[in-house]
Amino acid sequence: MRTDVSFYSEGMRVSGQLYLPDQRREGEKLPAVVLCHGFAGFKELLLPPYAERFAASGLAALLFDYRGFGGSEGERGRLVPAEQVADIRNAVTFVQTLSEVDAERVGLWGTSFGGANAIYVAAADRRVKALAAQLTFASGERMIKGTMDGEMLQKLEATLQSVLERAVTRNKVLRLAPEQILTDPESKAFVARMSEEFPQLKTKIPFATLGHVMEHNPQTVIGRVRCPTLFVSAAEDRVCPPGETEVLFALASEPKKLVVLEGCRHYDAYEGTHLEKGAGAAVQWFSTHLLSVDH
Repeated sequence: MRTDVSFYSEGMRVSGQLYLPDQRREGEKLPAVVLCHGFAGFKELLLPPYAERFAASGLAALLFDYRGFGGSEGERGRLVPAEQVADIRNAVTFVQTLSEVDAERVGLWGTSFGGANAIYVAAADRRVKALAAQLTFASGERMIKGTMDGEMLQKLEATLQSVLERAVTRNKVLRLAPEQILTDPESKAFVARMSEEFPQLKTKIPFATLGHVMEHNPQTVIGRVRCPTLFVSAAEDRVCPPGETEVLFALASEPKKLVVLEGCRHYDAYEGTHLEKGAGAAVQWFSTHLLSVDH
């Protein structure tokens, strides 16, 4: 069962969808999972199959749009990781207010950029009792700079400085289409394929976002996560290479688990057998660490 819901994050109305099991005893308090979407995404894109599987396993599942994306209020395309982290924490607070939810059994599931955000939340917020991060990264700086040579790095830094100066002196913000930022072939093909069905995927992103991403380094906080953590990587991922997840896994505290989707590229994880394996691993993780917990 799916219901449209909304809540507020730092004064902005956030659009969400709540999934509940079709069969629920009256008065029953369910564990809940908050799902965190990826870079420039929104709740209707890629996430519903995961929410459906979580609900079918007996969990409440909340999808929501970060501020500035999808149906939420906020400056269109503004992507500041710290603000998205705040939105997730406010989403946790929101699910704790729901009569259907056991406020002491709330988990996070994040994918790609949302996985990085979820790690930051779990590192700071002890209300999070279980975490699943899939297809994510350990270092935003590595993700952006990658294999850039010295000349390319110098050009990037000079452009970022120029963009920042233009914004603060003239209030002019340079914005780029997602495929101009996500320049790998997989992402460009994905945006081209999905933007006809979901035109909001073409929301332009401030160029300065690249600076924020380079400062977004989950590897620096993963050691502070105290809840059970599941990592899911895709063996053939060229967007968020599996080596990034291996770094996080090595730094994470127990209990932890790593699941590798063999033969899987980044966007393959959202359909077919790869979806079933990744979602199945998350369902099992939350069933163990949220559903089976007695209160």
